[in-house]
Amino acid sequence: MTAKRLQNKQQQGSQLSRGLVIGRDWKVGTDALNIILYRRCVNRKTGKEYWRTHSYYATIPDALVGMLNQGIRDTELVDIKTVCDKIDQLREDMFKVCYPK
Repeated sequence: MTAKRLQNKQQQGSQLSRGLVIGRDWKVGTDALNIILYRRCVNRKTGKEYWRTHSYYATIPDALVGMLNQGIRDTELVDIKTVCDKIDQLREDMFKVCYPK
């Protein structure tokens, strides 16, 4: 790996360590042009956790709405109570970031 590539990879790694962690599975970060929504993933072979880019947005509110919408999709719309519980959980996670104790 060339020195330039190694330097870029190290910078990318340090950028991933920054950001607002929302709940256990989500993080909002930035680059020069975007707000980036990351999702926590686990490598099946090694069990190591890492952050995978989920989507890109123009604003933080758009990223939070994207996170909420994905949370609803993850419920597979089993029933209305499941959807409402997921919305409540994600709202609580967002408020913990915005209004820490």
